[in-house]
Amino acid sequence: MSRLWTVAAAAIAFGACTSPGPNTSPPTPSAVVVSTSTEFDAAKAKAHVDYLADAARGGRYSGSVGYRDAANYVADRFREIGLEPLGDNGTFFQHFTMPIVDITEMSTLTGPGGQSYRGRVDFTGSVSGRGGAGSAEGEIAAIGGAARSGGQNDFAGAHVRGKIALVTGPAAPNGGSSVENAYQEGAIGVLVVGDATLRYSYIPRLQTETIPAFVISEDLASQLLAPAGKTLAVARDLVRARRANPGAPTSGFDVPITVRMRVSLTPVHDVDAMNVVGLLRAPDPNNAQRAVLVGGHLDGVGTDPDGSVFQAANDNASGPAVAIEVARALAASRSSLNHSIVFVAFAGEEEGYYGSEAYIAQMAVAPGRVESLVAMVNLDVIGCCGDTLVISNESPELQRRVRDIATNLGTMTQPGSTGGSDQTSFARRRVPAVLIEAADFILHVYADKPAVVLESRLKRAGDVVTAVVRDLATAR
Repeated sequence: MSRLWTVAAAAIAFGACTSPGPNTSPPTPSAVVVSTSTEFDAAKAKAHVDYLADAARGGRYSGSVGYRDAANYVADRFREIGLEPLGDNGTFFQHFTMPIVDITEMSTLTGPGGQSYRGRVDFTGSVSGRGGAGSAEGEIAAIGGAARSGGQNDFAGAHVRGKIALVTGPAAPNGGSSVENAYQEGAIGVLVVGDATLRYSYIPRLQTETIPAFVISEDLASQLLAPAGKTLAVARDLVRARRANPGAPTSGFDVPITVRMRVSLTPVHDVDAMNVVGLLRAPDPNNAQRAVLVGGHLDGVGTDPDGSVFQAANDNASGPAVAIEVARALAASRSSLNHSIVFVAFAGEEEGYYGSEAYIAQMAVAPGRVESLVAMVNLDVIGCCGDTLVISNESPELQRRVRDIATNLGTMTQPGSTGGSDQTSFARRRVPAVLIEAADFILHVYADKPAVVLESRLKRAGDVVTAVVRDLATAR
């Protein structure tokens, strides 16, 4: 899920999820099997999650062998349901070129006496913009939230040039990149306090000159601040006091401790990525040219150089798994459709909506092209870990419609904001779009394995999505 492009701390709720182990059997043959059930099949959806998020898929990094394997699996399911291929040259695959970047070895962070801190526990990398490959060694300068505009200066009191900046927070009130702000003040590396267990999306849009940037845990931040006689809480209080009263003592300060950082990356390079696109065509040719699009990204964040796989079960094998079974349920009632339905598994979401943007740029036929769409329903992090669904607000009317349908089915919902996934690409083109996700979720961690995705939660979400898409596709 691409909201993790930033290095802001993410609140991840780990539900007490248990389920049978993953099904590693190969995909079944892809002969057309016409379903007679109009109900969402959660057991089949769970089997899809188990296959797509098996470690053998390698975390489904866009352009990888594991991603292609997963895409073939989705295409086989579309084929057996009886969807029409809507990709290139009569296939289900819509190819496009996108940039990618990855780490070549595990990043390192060491402290006094050569103490090594633990990757994905004490610290994790942030690759985007100014944060990229490089090595740095220096003392620490604590710089609050790295604010340096709008009358705020969190750098005052610290000597940043040639040092490693420690961004303690609170965040700068006027936004902006803390890494870029620290670089402009002369920092040679940046540490930002946040969730250090995540693998944040590596965004292949880098400045010509980059510096290493890590997200570190609160515990590690407190350890690093101790030689200055301050705690993380004290450092943050200094920032708040200074922002509230410019006459208060400066909030930046130096810390007499030396740390070393190292990040190694591949060059940014192009890969052949692909969306998987299938069409359930409405029976009346007069209406079939308009369509509802149901999508969810298939890609994940891959595998670490030490072989640890981010299996990406909830984020986001769950989305395409639900979409497949929504397609199966609605194919059984195709005769009732007034609009066609396009089903898409997107690549490149984690790097910045590359797949959904490519779909919009390349899809030239109707139903399918953006001008033909009556609505877009996006499914992301929908299989774990709570029972409440969050409905985004790109289209208030569509949000209300989805929430009303969910309420009628006995499923709790709450309103969400905007952005964070592929529905953004369609909302930008004024297509009524909505993201459906779980209120509590797990993502971008090693623990996001098939066992955390429960059949009961897939059933609850799948019933809602099936009802929503049926309502949209049967409307006149």
